[in-house]
Amino acid sequence: MSVILGLDLSLNAAAAVAVPANWDRVWSRVNTVVVGEVLSTMATLEERARRTQSIARKLCAFARQHNVTHAWIEDYAFSRKSASVHALAELGGVVKLALAEEGIVLERANMGTARKLLLGMGRGKGIKLAVYDAWLAAGRRFESLDESDAMACANLGLSHLGGYFFGQEEAA
Repeated sequence: MSVILGLDLSLNAAAAVAVPANWDRVWSRVNTVVVGEVLSTMATLEERARRTQSIARKLCAFARQHNVTHAWIEDYAFSRKSASVHALAELGGVVKLALAEEGIVLERANMGTARKLLLGMGRGKGIKLAVYDAWLAAGRRFESLDESDAMACANLGLSHLGGYFFGQEEAA
């Protein structure tokens, strides 16, 4: 049986959601974790590298614990102009390599597509909150917007792999 891992990567609060393909909307079968580490702006390069390694190890341990077979990872927001984009890209590379070494199939989750699947067309500002509210309406309260986005990634993966997923029909 396939188990999907949805990932919203972040250095301070990386969220992961593990969902069995046959979860049948039983929210108690959905597991989540948020990992990360806040560092001082004066942190050394070694401290930053070890944080990346620590996050990857924790996410892999979570994936192993839940027998994950496929990971759908939120695509990078390269439109953001900040130094953190480089650190996030480093984290993504380390996490992807670690998951691949676990034998997990990796997929890219385009968040525009993932959110459109869940919400339908015509959403604008406040999209992260709209996704969070959609999960709330479906019966699940996530502790953070990061977990909510990780579930959106997993939902996209479920739609591709034939599992139970939430989706909106496009207007005719």
